[in-house]
Amino acid sequence: MKKTGSVLLLVLLLAAPWALSGADAEVSASVSAEKIGLDDTLLYTLTFSNMENPAQPDLSLLEDFKVLQTSRSSEFQFRGGASSTSTRFTYYLMPVRTGRLELPPVRYSHLGREYRTQAFGIEVVKGSLAPQSAPPSGPTSPFGDDFFASPFRERAPQKIDATLRAVLSKPACLRGEQLLYRVLLYTRNRIEAVNMLSSASFAGFWQEWFPVPESISPASENVNGVIYQVYEIRKAALFASESGTLVIPPLQFELQLAPFGAGSAFFGAQPLRRSTQELKVQVSDPPAQGVGLPAGQFSFALESPREKADVNEIVTLRMTISGTGNCKAVIPPQVPASAMVLVYPAKVTQAAAYSPTALTGTLRAEIPVAFKQKGMAEFPALEFRYFDPARRAVVSLRSAPFRIQVTGEKASSGLERTLAGGEVVQKGEDIDFIRSGPLAGRRKPIHRQFWFWLLLLAPFVINLLALLKAALWDRLIASSPMMRNRRILARALRRLNEVRGPGDIAPVMESFFSEKSGLGLSEISDRRIAEVLAAKRVNGDDIDKFLFIKGQSELSRFSQQKRSALELKKDLQTLKNLFREIDRKMK
Repeated sequence: MKKTGSVLLLVLLLAAPWALSGADAEVSASVSAEKIGLDDTLLYTLTFSNMENPAQPDLSLLEDFKVLQTSRSSEFQFRGGASSTSTRFTYYLMPVRTGRLELPPVRYSHLGREYRTQAFGIEVVKGSLAPQSAPPSGPTSPFGDDFFASPFRERAPQKIDATLRAVLSKPACLRGEQLLYRVLLYTRNRIEAVNMLSSASFAGFWQEWFPVPESISPASENVNGVIYQVYEIRKAALFASESGTLVIPPLQFELQLAPFGAGSAFFGAQPLRRSTQELKVQVSDPPAQGVGLPAGQFSFALESPREKADVNEIVTLRMTISGTGNCKAVIPPQVPASAMVLVYPAKVTQAAAYSPTALTGTLRAEIPVAFKQKGMAEFPALEFRYFDPARRAVVSLRSAPFRIQVTGEKASSGLERTLAGGEVVQKGEDIDFIRSGPLAGRRKPIHRQFWFWLLLLAPFVINLLALLKAALWDRLIASSPMMRNRRILARALRRLNEVRGPGDIAPVMESFFSEKSGLGLSEISDRRIAEVLAAKRVNGDDIDKFLFIKGQSELSRFSQQKRSALELKKDLQTLKNLFREIDRKMK
């Protein structure tokens, strides 16, 4: 009877995984809220019930949300002779714009069956809807029950007062007219860094963003009796390419607050998100006479560096157009050819300058001209027209006419001179600066020069080195256990150098341990880590430090009390030494 009972128990245990994998399998989704602010974080949870080791779905291609981080948790229950498991993947999502955003359904295949979650519609408004945490009712003793609480919590938390505001130079403009767009930060906190999270592209506008200065000097402004420090954190010149009502969407920024208290090592910098408001611009078409002309205020000049020239020489004319407007859309007027003057294509360069009130630009054109015969070459005045939005009128600028006295005799085709070194002219696919006749300073033919033979031998040398690498390095050295361990350690130390917060440490530790032990990430637990390291004769104190740092990192994702930058640096240095010790033991 006893033997029969043991056999029955064995059959039930063997059959349990099959029953678990096929019965009551389910995939569901949930969200933490259906209405959030643009500065808030949405928690999106996918739950896999009665599925063995499900793969985490990739949500990086969401259009309306950005995945900040993910977490995984598992649960196992055994009740009334029946067992069930559930695995949860929690995604921390950041909205990228306001409005009604869609979270599409997630599709998942398991044992030949297709599962599909429900879709969600999330309403996103400007600002934040997250409730502000109330300050503690009384001072907390350093000997309280909360082991992880800082003994300095009796200090009042830093009050956050920071707001972003988008400002336009004018609410309405003409198509092609320059607008100055500025993002101002009003704050009473110390800000260490500002990062723009949104895409800096506005539909219907051509934009030129001003360079971000290394340091920004604030101005003071009284807002309803409160003195704020005002920083201009971003600036751009906008040129509307369409008419009608154009919308400038909100821009989202991450602000890094300075630690609480000057020089404090116990309260780390706090990141928070703020967004600008949406702006609308009424864009009108310019008058009929201004259509197609550059808009702004410009100056125009055309000049010659010489008043006399030889008939066999080339003279480079210089044209300059500068002003406050979209100089990249300016087309310089053409210098006309004549019976005496041959005009070559111009070399055009453009440069932008960023003044406090506008984007200015300069267009320079170098126009080579040659002469067909001697005499007086006349260059008439050229006209440049633009539309001035301030005057609502078309402005015509004319250059001063000038003459060049051409002397000498036209050289024959066999004795024609070459151009000066700085006056090489591109004409079609040919370089029109060497005509004919004897060439001075001729060198040896290419095939008789030493570097030509080196160039021929280079492919053979490269192939030989590649063959040696494949035969010796890749097969014997790179694939050896010693090199593999060195790569694993170097990769782990590099990842530690890239850590920016306490929550980023645990994934690096798990990845390093997985590569050293050969275990999958789903098999790693604190008990398993302790067993493997103890079997490899790692010191017990080092094992405790390893597990303690890992636990602190995992708790930091959910704890409001963050570790300071000094504590984080100390943990990383300790962890680097532990990685080297573990690598030495687990060869």
